[in-house]
Amino acid sequence: MTDLHAREASKDEWDGPVVELVEDSGVVGVVYLDDDVLFAEFNRDDDGDAWAFEVADLQTALDTAAAMLLPEGTSLLLESDPAQSEDAGHPVDKLAAEFDELAVHRGDEDEGFYPLNVAARVVQSCESLGLAVVSVEGFKLDGGWASAVAGMSVDTGDAHAGEPWPVFMAGCNVQAIALLERWVREPNLTVALEVGDVDGDRFVL
Repeated sequence: MTDLHAREASKDEWDGPVVELVEDSGVVGVVYLDDDVLFAEFNRDDDGDAWAFEVADLQTALDTAAAMLLPEGTSLLLESDPAQSEDAGHPVDKLAAEFDELAVHRGDEDEGFYPLNVAARVVQSCESLGLAVVSVEGFKLDGGWASAVAGMSVDTGDAHAGEPWPVFMAGCNVQAIALLERWVREPNLTVALEVGDVDGDRFVL
């Protein structure tokens, strides 16, 4: 985990608003709009080398910068993206079509329980579909029964409540991946997930 984060800035040489990307109090890059297109420029470090960041940290910082610069409700996805097409249906339907059959167990309310590696793939698909993983819970299966594992239930949606949607979505998904990476040490674990959309609706997979 790095200290990379975004902060608003005012620079005389820029025609419009700009957001600085900051690491350990030093500016490593800027994000700005040019003809309604979002750009990111990165500096080199004091030795002339390129900066390197964890992808999750960089994604979160860029999503935060986008939320600062873009009008509220604006999506970074292209209008032609299948997830945004009316003909494609709701992105949750596409997610369910991809992963429903990979659930190793279904509860009384048809909630799915997924192996850790499948759960990680669900989170990755959510990122491309414009969805947020808002709840992650670990279970052990025993004789057809699912028992919750103590300390393995996190409502990521509550943790990021009130944030602009791009920041909320990125924060939830980054936290979900971090939890799954930590839980991989737990043998025979299955995971139940809830996802949320930009309208604030939540769906059990």
